Amino acid sequence: MTDRTWERVCRVDEVVPGGRPVGKVVGDSGQDRDRVCVVAAEDGGYVALLDRCPHRDVALSGGIVRDGTLICPGHFWRFDLTTGQRTDLPDRGVTVYATRVVDGWVEALLPPVRPRQSMREWLLVQARSSSTEGVPVQKQPPPGPEIGTTVDVNGVRTNYHDLGSGAPVLLLHGSGPGVSAWANWRLTLPALSRRFRTLAPDLLGFGYTERPDGIRYELAGWTDHVVGFLDALGLERVSVMGNSFGGALALNLAARHPERVERLVLMGSVGVPFDLTPGLDAAWGFEPSLATMRALLDLFVHDPRLVHDDLARLRLDAATRPGVQEAYRSMFPAPRQAGIDALTVDEELIRAIECPALLVHGRDDRVIPVATSLRLHELIADSQLHTFGQCGHWVQIEHADEFNRLVSDFLEPVSDSAGGRSPAPGTRHGPSPRPSGRAER
Repeated sequence: MTDRTWERVCRVDEVVPGGRPVGKVVGDSGQDRDRVCVVAAEDGGYVALLDRCPHRDVALSGGIVRDGTLICPGHFWRFDLTTGQRTDLPDRGVTVYATRVVDGWVEALLPPVRPRQSMREWLLVQARSSSTEGVPVQKQPPPGPEIGTTVDVNGVRTNYHDLGSGAPVLLLHGSGPGVSAWANWRLTLPALSRRFRTLAPDLLGFGYTERPDGIRYELAGWTDHVVGFLDALGLERVSVMGNSFGGALALNLAARHPERVERLVLMGSVGVPFDLTPGLDAAWGFEPSLATMRALLDLFVHDPRLVHDDLARLRLDAATRPGVQEAYRSMFPAPRQAGIDALTVDEELIRAIECPALLVHGRDDRVIPVATSLRLHELIADSQLHTFGQCGHWVQIEHADEFNRLVSDFLEPVSDSAGGRSPAPGTRHGPSPRPSGRAER
């Protein structure tokens, strides 16, 4: 600690007890140590943390402080203010700096600035490392958390996340601009993977999955891509959870390929007729700008504290990567009521679904009306409906802990008469096998 120095971060009166953290840049080196966020602690002191998430792209300032935890605005990761460790993944975290108050300023004990290194010097170091240790030269920064594993699905390079072991569960994301499997399921994946093999692909045309030229985006094609994904991974039968647009795909999969679906979870799901809402019209008709993205995110939640400009910038960046907005604009053109109709599954097919189904909806959803889940509950004989109060379209974000417990308990194989656990019918014993030679990082 002797090489560290006390540096001023912010005025004491800038940090409001119980309020949001204050983010400051304390130097000009361009290094992580320059960015610090300060939170007023319950004991009257101050906590200073490195103002970066481990994947190095989301500022913590502007986050939410609850019960000694700082919630990151970008991915809603939770950091313990005492240790800096994530409460959802304790093996990851950020640095917590010592603090003191001097002359009305909060000071933090920061590490020294690392000596600058030219590109030539960096390349020489990498080359020496490669030649002496057999480590390949790193040509680009490590990927962010949105990048998982790639598998070929009928000629389409498909990005997906594959966590945990046990009975397989497939997660299908929604259709908001800038969405990806990781953005949609970032709080769900680590929770479900403790008990199941949890798979979350970027659906055709979304995220980091390829967008083939001339592709026609429609329910049948998206469903075929999901079936092809299961085939590519050698998965004969899975439980499926679909969010919003992804719910229509999950519903269609269960209706048209019942042999592939063990259990079904639909969250704020499309799939039955309803009138276009202003929220869905805004999402599908999105035109890129920070203001429109921020307004759209405000529509998705009941608690406005969960969204702000940092999150909006992240989603806007994702929505405007080369080719993304062009593909998105072609998916749901006006008149957008036709898009709802095109994602509707025949009611007789829905009535024929025999697998157990859990329907989840936010009571205050302004994107997909709760009446859709009520109708699905009427149509699916073996179904149960859970409605969350004070909750918008993002149940998995706004009520993450309760949602994860509810879904995990529903997906857990039923108990046998001896009190132990037995696999649900059609589920393999033990983990489902990974593909051999078909996927790559």
